[in-house]
Amino acid sequence: MTPFMHSVAEILGRDPRAGELPVPGTRPSEPTSAGAGADRQVAVRALAEQLVCEANAVLTQADDHLALTDELSLGELAFSVHYRGRSARVSTRFADGTAYGRLIGDGLTDTEPRELEGPEALTGLLLRLLAESDVPRRPATV
Repeated sequence: MTPFMHSVAEILGRDPRAGELPVPGTRPSEPTSAGAGADRQVAVRALAEQLVCEANAVLTQADDHLALTDELSLGELAFSVHYRGRSARVSTRFADGTAYGRLIGDGLTDTEPRELEGPEALTGLLLRLLAESDVPRRPATV
């Protein structure tokens, strides 16, 4: 099992009253070149697919699986990860040759636009989504 899969298994066995939840690394959203923004979005999206597959391998019941949906609209690339009525959305908007990253999710309370610090911050985001979504207390495949 990968380190992320072990972390998912730990979240499944976690006492809901236990200490702090994983915190995804974020930073204020800052403009970047359209090319750099597109590259970053694609890298984060590819990692999201891998991590969702790893988490779903640990979540033994099909109705407990994470879902990954892509969104494509004029001037924006985005994807969302959904779990038990909660979601996190990672997007990049493009305007005048500039890209702007944005992270929106249940439980994220920042009032300013924020983005993930990088692809590695995605693990914290997904673990928090699992931890705050009434995670089932079923045995995990370890």
